[in-house]
Amino acid sequence: MPEPAEPTGPAEPAGGAAPAGPTGAGGGAESVAEDVSAAERQLLAAFDRLSPQGGLRWGFDDAMRRIEHPDADSAAGGSPWTGLPDDLWERGRSARIGQRFVGDVAGVMADILAADARSVAESAAGAVNVAVWDALRYLAARVEVLEARIDPLGLETAEWPGPGPDPGEWADVVDMWLGPADPDVPIVVGESGDGALVGALRDAGRKVVGVEPQGAAAWRSMVSSGEGGKAEDIVLSEVGPRLKAMPDASAAAVVLVGCVDRLDLGGQLGLLEQSVRVVVPGGTIVVLVADQSAWSASLSPPARDLAPGRPLHPETWRFLLHRSGAAEVDWHRPTAGTVHAVVARLSP
Repeated sequence: MPEPAEPTGPAEPAGGAAPAGPTGAGGGAESVAEDVSAAERQLLAAFDRLSPQGGLRWGFDDAMRRIEHPDADSAAGGSPWTGLPDDLWERGRSARIGQRFVGDVAGVMADILAADARSVAESAAGAVNVAVWDALRYLAARVEVLEARIDPLGLETAEWPGPGPDPGEWADVVDMWLGPADPDVPIVVGESGDGALVGALRDAGRKVVGVEPQGAAAWRSMVSSGEGGKAEDIVLSEVGPRLKAMPDASAAAVVLVGCVDRLDLGGQLGLLEQSVRVVVPGGTIVVLVADQSAWSASLSPPARDLAPGRPLHPETWRFLLHRSGAAEVDWHRPTAGTVHAVVARLSP
């Protein structure tokens, strides 16, 4: 997808002086243009990530299409019959005599036999394709039935009716759990929400990447990323796919909030697995999980009944983090809010 053209600022006045911004400082318009352009690039990248091409569903449908409608350049067409060998009639006196008597007939018969053999081969391959098509079609139907039982509504993050957690109680505390700051290794915050955690960690001198699946919240964070921040610090994406796209040991820490309350057990364990993979040895994983009673009380009956998952108890997260290889795990109970903090330090 092509990137939008860079916005252009006002024309430079005579004498080469840069136009004054709203505060009278030169270059204000250019910096705003750069911020907007970076935010737009992030949105375009998000559309690319959310496009179906390359996903499991797209790959399956494409394979089924190729079975039903094979390419014109089939196996037979890829190796066309080239006729009798050029030196066939040069192989001795008897061959040259045979060319005079049956040369044309032999050529015609060879063409007929080659065409017949290819027709039989293509018919056999077509029968196999039909069998493969039927087998995969019935398998796909069974998988769709199973998927529909797990998540019958298929709600996206933006459609989820429940309120998001408020991690404000821990915004100024998380930095103390992360160890010395490394300016080259980022902290991943997912989901970043209104950007409070991202801003607090950035103010503490951390390099931070916020991951937010809801477009409105991500856009607000992009265009108001604060002093010292960049639009590239916010990524519009689900947390799980973003972590999967990161290399091993590429983050100093991962902070999970919001997504761990909404996903089912398989999704929660997948987030934990990816977090352990991307965090450097000796790094930190912080799980900010909503109190189960408060979470249930905050939802309407339909939202509670239709939720694909629910928050795990902090004690459960301690067990899972220990089982994933954490050297030590601490559980911090809230004093004013309803969000627990489970802090795990990985082995060096």
